[in-house]
Amino acid sequence: MKTPVLIISGFLGSGKTTLLLQLLSEIRQRGLKPAILMNELGRQDVDGLILTQALDGLPLEKLLDGCICCSKKSEISGALQHLLALRPAPDLLVIELTGVANPEEVVDAMADPSLRDSVILDKIITVLDAEHALDYNSIFSTDKELVHTLRRQIDVADAVIINKTDLVDSSHLAKVTKLVEKHNPFAPRLPAVNAKVEFDLLLHGLQPLRQTGNLAPASRRFPEHVSHRHEHEHGHGHKSHSRIQSIFIPIPEQASFSEKKLEKFLKHREGRVLRAKGYLSLDGSPHASLIQFAGKRMRKETSPYHGPHYLVVIGYELDEARLLEEWRSVC
Repeated sequence: MKTPVLIISGFLGSGKTTLLLQLLSEIRQRGLKPAILMNELGRQDVDGLILTQALDGLPLEKLLDGCICCSKKSEISGALQHLLALRPAPDLLVIELTGVANPEEVVDAMADPSLRDSVILDKIITVLDAEHALDYNSIFSTDKELVHTLRRQIDVADAVIINKTDLVDSSHLAKVTKLVEKHNPFAPRLPAVNAKVEFDLLLHGLQPLRQTGNLAPASRRFPEHVSHRHEHEHGHGHKSHSRIQSIFIPIPEQASFSEKKLEKFLKHREGRVLRAKGYLSLDGSPHASLIQFAGKRMRKETSPYHGPHYLVVIGYELDEARLLEEWRSVC
């Protein structure tokens, strides 16, 4: 009996973790026992902590400090095997990819001899940021590998969630919808605010595997127009997505920051800061807030977090030395 795998894909800041939190709640309400594999570019975990706090006792494996389709690809098999060995066994594996991962690479990894008799791909769900999806081709125009990956995230999806529709007008949304139709005319397109969608489409057919007589779902196949292998060019010292950087900034716990200065710092790079997240004290508060920055918008949330304070900044062609030097002015 094979365990179905649900893959959540999408670029940085599109709303993958927001979708995942809602999906997991719905999955549990349906009597399913999920287990999660999460990949983050940074060496410090943020999204995994959010999940752990939101869903106590959730089985979770984390692959940090690298992209699951590049430097972490060799670790996928071991992480999935560890989750499959849990008792009671999970009914469903959910994989949340980093924003620069090609989901095809994970599908290829699932064909490993150690996994192919244990897991089966159920769906690939791709989340798009409606506000910024049209800008990516121009922003990353000189990075053909990254543009290709972003297109493939759409191409191979079984469902595309067009998120943050409340931030765009109808004309802009029509253009985003046309972009999705161009690259994947077969997948349902689900407009959403805060990644809220009708979950029946995404979870259709999934049942507890431990129920007597339950059968694994039929083998999932890519549409005929989609090749299910992706060519990574690593020759001549090239590292895929080398222009995307993750910069870790440790923060003394006694340090407190101005919310306005922090937001200005993150925006002051011509849009090159794509994502930032972490835990730090704002405006003299003795408690850490969860900071989330995506699409040039910053928000804070109260958090029960009590660990070391830090900020992870993910961006495109950032000058790390200059960024760290300017960071001192925020303190």
